[in-house]
Amino acid sequence: MQLKKSAIGLSLLATLALLFGGWFLYQKMEIEEPIRTEVSQMQSATLSHFHVGKNKIQIDVKVTNPQAFPAEYRDLVARTKKIAGDKQVAIVVANQSEAMTEVWKSGQFIFTEALDLHQYSRIPALIAQWKQTNKLDAADAFIDDANIYVYLKKGTEDFYTIVPRSEAKEVTARG
Repeated sequence: MQLKKSAIGLSLLATLALLFGGWFLYQKMEIEEPIRTEVSQMQSATLSHFHVGKNKIQIDVKVTNPQAFPAEYRDLVARTKKIAGDKQVAIVVANQSEAMTEVWKSGQFIFTEALDLHQYSRIPALIAQWKQTNKLDAADAFIDDANIYVYLKKGTEDFYTIVPRSEAKEVTARG
């Protein structure tokens, strides 16, 4: 009787090891490695943190070339969604210095107003004003059909954010 219990226990242990080992290998080989490869091929950003969870994948990147990043970001989003399958993919920009975040917050109301009222042409003037007022080394805004990308830099401090343009949430100005 004792032999049967130990055989059952060993069999159960081997089955669980095979099951979870197979799941771990699948996560590593079919999800994690392809996404790491995609991010490593980017010329405008580097990987700063990567986490694969049960339902979500978080990719933290540090932008190194703000002008080229928007095009590569769109490609990265499309490719990682294909790789991730049912998992939600969150790409987070790690360029968030405290000093530049304060500059962003100080003008965020006017920026959001321009965004919500579809007055996108006001955004470059707003960014130029921030650059002059805060004596920034660089202040740029880039736009595409899905997002607005804002980059602020002063010395070694920088800030990069991606603001989604959502048609469902946008308001149309009347008059």
